[in-house]
Amino acid sequence: MGRTGDTVATLPVGPRVQGMSGVVLGSLVLAAHNFSLDLTVAAPNSLVTGTVLVITGLLQFSAGARLLHLRCPTLTTLYLCLSVLWGSLGSAKILEGLDIISSDARKDALFPGYVVFLFITLSLGIAGVKQHTLTGLVSFLISFSMVMEIVALFYPAARWGAACYQTLPVLLGLYYVVGLSVSFRKGSDFSFPGLSEERRKDGGEEQIVQNDALIFGYAMNMLPTCAVGLFFIGAINDVHPATPWMALAGLAQLLVSVVSFRREDVFHGAVFSLSATLWLGLTYGFASKFWDKTEMAPPILASSVIVLLFFIFFLLSFTKTIAEVVYNLCFAIFVLSLPTTGLNSNFVGVSSILMLTISLYCTFALSLNSAFRKAIVPVGRSLLPEKSLRELFSRCRCNDGDTPSSSALTSSHDTILGYSKYANADTLGFLSNAVTALAVALLSTGDKSLVLPWVIVPAGVIQFVAGTISFSRGKTFESTAFMVYSMMWLLWGSVRYSGVYRGSEGLGVAAGAASFLLFNLFVIFLSVVINKAWLVLSVVFEVVCVLFLLDALGVQTSQYFELVVMCVFGAVCVYCFCVHLLNGMCGEEVMSLGSPLLSLGRGHRGRGGEQGCVMADARKANGVKQISELMKGGGICGMPTDTVYVLVAACNRPAAVERAYRTKKQAEERPMSIWISQLSQLEPAREEFGPLLWDFMKEVWPSSISLVIKRGPWLDRFGLGDSARFIGTPESIAIRIPDCTVATHLIDLVGPIAVTSANPSGEADTTHHSQVLAKLGDNVDGVLCDGPSPENVASTVVNCTKIDEGNLGFFRVGIVPKSRVLDIFDTVRQRHGNNNTATNLQNGDARKPNGMANGRLHSDGTRDVATGITNTGFQSDDDQFANVPPEVGVIPIQDQSSGLSIENLQSFDTKL
Repeated sequence: MGRTGDTVATLPVGPRVQGMSGVVLGSLVLAAHNFSLDLTVAAPNSLVTGTVLVITGLLQFSAGARLLHLRCPTLTTLYLCLSVLWGSLGSAKILEGLDIISSDARKDALFPGYVVFLFITLSLGIAGVKQHTLTGLVSFLISFSMVMEIVALFYPAARWGAACYQTLPVLLGLYYVVGLSVSFRKGSDFSFPGLSEERRKDGGEEQIVQNDALIFGYAMNMLPTCAVGLFFIGAINDVHPATPWMALAGLAQLLVSVVSFRREDVFHGAVFSLSATLWLGLTYGFASKFWDKTEMAPPILASSVIVLLFFIFFLLSFTKTIAEVVYNLCFAIFVLSLPTTGLNSNFVGVSSILMLTISLYCTFALSLNSAFRKAIVPVGRSLLPEKSLRELFSRCRCNDGDTPSSSALTSSHDTILGYSKYANADTLGFLSNAVTALAVALLSTGDKSLVLPWVIVPAGVIQFVAGTISFSRGKTFESTAFMVYSMMWLLWGSVRYSGVYRGSEGLGVAAGAASFLLFNLFVIFLSVVINKAWLVLSVVFEVVCVLFLLDALGVQTSQYFELVVMCVFGAVCVYCFCVHLLNGMCGEEVMSLGSPLLSLGRGHRGRGGEQGCVMADARKANGVKQISELMKGGGICGMPTDTVYVLVAACNRPAAVERAYRTKKQAEERPMSIWISQLSQLEPAREEFGPLLWDFMKEVWPSSISLVIKRGPWLDRFGLGDSARFIGTPESIAIRIPDCTVATHLIDLVGPIAVTSANPSGEADTTHHSQVLAKLGDNVDGVLCDGPSPENVASTVVNCTKIDEGNLGFFRVGIVPKSRVLDIFDTVRQRHGNNNTATNLQNGDARKPNGMANGRLHSDGTRDVATGITNTGFQSDDDQFANVPPEVGVIPIQDQSSGLSIENLQSFDTKL
């Protein structure tokens, strides 16, 4: 999909068809259920309907998730919301079919969801008409069917009307699906009426909503608060049957949190992770009634820490919009009301209605503003610009004159550790630790009315997510610590207060607690070189592990001691949470976690030892320029590509080429290849390549295809000098134009480069810039950092040394399929009118591979010795040659006239 300038972008057909198919299937199932519903024998009907609806919800969720990265908020939010609708309805109907929810409680189970989705679909319908007319109409029809479902809860005869309304989105959805499918088959010039509005201009208008997942997040807050609000006004008799809505709302907000970090929105990522913890924790409390867990009632969390965190969000939301200030304030009031008054109080009822109202307003405002790309519904401006926030903390921060600023240290440290497509998610980990620790602290007082023990489990899950994101950013220490702590909280929250290990099972749990104690000793050891905050945190957590171990062994400890330990641990986590949240919002370090007690030199002195290894940001033009200057000065650097990371040197710096060659251990059997950024760099030597090879290179590149061509005088033009002996073999050289913007831009600045894989010979490919440092250490002068590699599959290596004779060989079939390469070659060859190969093959040319029948290779997994293709571990499967066209032969690898032997074949650094 195009994203630039005035280009017209069209959403992909697949996710749209899949999402609308979910609408059709879900509406059809509900219509059939309402038409056939016999209230006296509802159980089997409800089980089947519920199961199909849950499957439909998964289908709908998949479509919405596929659209998330395309920035089409209205359609994405509609599909994601409908996935929650189908999933929750299906779960409720399954519970009804299993008699877990009685027929008398059916209204209590469904009424809150119907009300919420009435408003959600109505809002999205208004927004959808602007960009997607048919999807807007479908959303309107679903909202009308919600009205009829609500009426049917009070007057069962109205279910016939609900079924009739539900057939309308089925018909319109079928037209949508068929229309898009036919348009896709006919081509972009053909379109059914009502479907052409899907095309839109990108970049021509202001993007009002930067994080479009917020619409979905605010909408999901309406489900649990609506249930509590309806219970307050007496519209439903019990909140517990509405558990499915609350559970999926929590899971949905966890998704919103992850997407927010992907959008570089640390603030909302933290906000929605905390609200997800709240709803998931309350879900267990409400669901506990189904299996008579009376000791868990009332289902209330340790709100003290959650109120504190939402109060922090309330203060920081002054840098956002007035609507978000009100939202976070209402959320803090709602959480504060839970443990103080109970669900039956006016305080909880009023606060839930306030929360429902502000969530509805934010959903409606953001959906319309995003659809119209201008502020149709006001949300207010920020009361405190983020620039003022940075200046405020900058005045409070003191730097020693003899040491680098903490901002510089953090920037360098974070760049070295790496980044991915996500923002720094350490905020999530510390937030979850704070919630769990203070929840356990309240449990240690013995007052279970103030805390739900299972809030520890949702917080542990969220902390595991934080560890996963940290791992994707290359932050090994943080990811390890968060994952260990996550497993600890999951274990403790699952067994400590359920009485599982009160007996013979205690030794098994104690063994697990002892293992966490040992793991954390390793974390303490590493934290010495991270920062003081992590050191304090890990030391206190060691005491927590000791308490868990003693409790598993049945040793009584003072509840006040446990209370103090948990409060100290929680306080440190709250501080670290605030530091990472503020730093993430401001884009720089405005608060510090403290310098490490022990500073370990990385030893990456680079060329000549004058400077450390330069870690340049590939997302910035200045970073690419910085690496190019190093290479022009004779340095060797790590570079991202369209496959894995490579080690490169400028061809016109012979000493650097030789140094790069010597850097790899046992590199003598892995000669280097040459990469260029554009074919014009070979223009002076065009006659040496021949017209067929030249046009083939023009068609193939840029791509993840390396071409092995004959060595010739053209190589002297690169300025390699004596280092040319390290490039390729005496007869051939591998050359490529990578399909990577960063790589080609760097080559534009430096000129042709000599390339080898960024790892010692025999080791695994290097798939992250942090691994370049770990594997090559002192020998590399700089690394162009671009996070994890886009692909872990190697390039395809094609032998073109006999291309003028119509023969192509494959040293390795990698990310580009062999059939694609052959199709390109066949097109180029036909353009040149070269039929010699076909004639030679038909006349029994000696180069014709054995096993060829009717111009095709047999796929029997054998190789004829006469062709020189032997089973020596060379990675090119026999069946990969089964579809070679009649005009294309396979180069005999042992053909001495080509200068290629098995040894030379294996010597190419084919990881590139």
